[in-house]
Amino acid sequence: MLRYLLFCLLAFSLTDSGGAQHLSRIHSSQTAEGPVLEFLDGEFALADGLGSRATGWKRAASPNIVRIRDTDWKTGDFHTMVGRFRFDRSALGAEPLALYTVSTRNQFTVKVNGREVGRNFARPTDQVLAWYRPYLIPLPAGSLVPGINEIEIEVTSQDTVGIGRIIVGPNSAIRDNYNTQFFWQITAPMAASFAMLILGMLAFLFWLGRREEVELAWLSLSTLLWFLRNYQYFAEVTPFQIEIFNAITVYATYFASVATAAFYFCFTKLPRRNAIILLLFLLGVPLVVAHSWFAASNLVFYIPTTLLIFGVAILAAIDVYRHRDIEHGAIGLAMLMAPIFSLYDVTLANGHRGWDGNGFYLAVFGGFQYTVSFLISFGKRALDAFAELANANVTLEQRIAETRAELEASEAARQQLVVSHALAGERERLMQEMHDGIGSNLITALAVARQQKQPVSTIKTLNRALADLKITVDSLEPVEGDIVALIGNLRHRMAGDLRDAGVICKWEAEKCRTLPWLDAANALHVLRIFQEAIGNVLSHSSATEMRIGCHEQSHSGVEGIAAYVADNGHGFDASGELPGKGLANISARARSLHGLLHTESEPGRGTTITLWLPYQRST
Repeated sequence: MLRYLLFCLLAFSLTDSGGAQHLSRIHSSQTAEGPVLEFLDGEFALADGLGSRATGWKRAASPNIVRIRDTDWKTGDFHTMVGRFRFDRSALGAEPLALYTVSTRNQFTVKVNGREVGRNFARPTDQVLAWYRPYLIPLPAGSLVPGINEIEIEVTSQDTVGIGRIIVGPNSAIRDNYNTQFFWQITAPMAASFAMLILGMLAFLFWLGRREEVELAWLSLSTLLWFLRNYQYFAEVTPFQIEIFNAITVYATYFASVATAAFYFCFTKLPRRNAIILLLFLLGVPLVVAHSWFAASNLVFYIPTTLLIFGVAILAAIDVYRHRDIEHGAIGLAMLMAPIFSLYDVTLANGHRGWDGNGFYLAVFGGFQYTVSFLISFGKRALDAFAELANANVTLEQRIAETRAELEASEAARQQLVVSHALAGERERLMQEMHDGIGSNLITALAVARQQKQPVSTIKTLNRALADLKITVDSLEPVEGDIVALIGNLRHRMAGDLRDAGVICKWEAEKCRTLPWLDAANALHVLRIFQEAIGNVLSHSSATEMRIGCHEQSHSGVEGIAAYVADNGHGFDASGELPGKGLANISARARSLHGLLHTESEPGRGTTITLWLPYQRST
């Protein structure tokens, strides 16, 4: 209570003597919840070491950042900055207040009127990394006094030290701004980085299955390096010394860019890409040596990284112009956005604050963006592969169906061949039996009849029986549909009878195609028809000349073969009833062959019997 009374007395005396001039310069903005104050300047003092008293107070603009590269300080040693900011409580109404700060680095403590109200560390040795993290610190009503209030922020760091943006206002208004900035500066980068890392792991798994697609390996490596580089954006406590953490961040920036370039070179099949990639990685060795051993500025990494990013962007512009498809366009656009993000971040780091007087870096989303763009490309490639697979499946099913049909046809042909072989064997057996049995007996009987001078009719009967047997045996011979060979063989068999009868036989057969349906049974019908026709010539026509032949002929638009027997005998009237039963029998045989029998004869002008057979039968 005594301190409170003394402070009120001091504040009153300052107000009476024009103390208002000690208030910080403030920018006031109006929100729905009330006015919000941003400090544009304050009083600042520096101290070397942890727990040292700050001296040399000076008024300076806020934010006030002292970068280690601009001092003789060493990274790893503690440095302290203290800032004081004064404001009039009555300017903010009666609502509960809160303080918002961002880029206050790194460990800091907030005091109001000498009373501590918040801090971002638990122990003085905590490796806090607060350069990018927004903080919301409620200001308890008990710490505030009517009139002038003083906020003191004490900051310690082992690297760059400074007090960033300071805003005071109604708790609800400050919290809305804090929530927005925390999402874009911490939550979104963290989600994007972890998502990128997971996608990189998936790319690595794909690469294990498809080693020929080297770009997948580079994509996986680049996501890991970008994660290391982007970890600074959302890490509040570093896992090891901040000096080592900062070095890893700087190194990862260059090597992640090289891995990304390697991915793009492999994706676009850049000539001599392996040599270029090796050269870029080897260039990183002297850069690391210069930075770590000779304490060179971070620019030794940032300058070649920037040149590499712009070089890849130029290649991407050329590649997109050449291909103009979604696969190259998506990744090319990501590569073109990289230098744009870099330029924006440089502008932001040098004073531009974006919307709402604040801002967030875009480069943190670059790795995630290009990883997603590759997945778009990879997805397009996968869809094309699925379409090809579907077409391949259809083609495969068609080929399987065709192969199955061919196998069925082959099996049917094999079965038919087995049956044909069986039939051929059976025919061979029957032919052998008829030759050795019936034929031998007929020949013996004929010889005995001649020796015993049997009647001529008996000898003729035995000769006809023997001739019939020969014709039957001939029908069993495989003719393979060749009717020319079939009737030619019959002509040869009956040449002796024709010669004995004094009939001259002329052969007039032309070349004809085979009849696919002419098997042994049908061949016997044909032979019987020609045997009957030739027999009629010998027995009834008194002819001196006979013609046997065949030629191709169409009947009612159906192609076929016309085979004939013609003589110059006395003939008969074909318009009346046909003489004898022989012609009726051969007409019936012709119908069973799905053919036609035509008899042409006139008294004194001979007779022609024509058998027409189709190449293809309907049943």
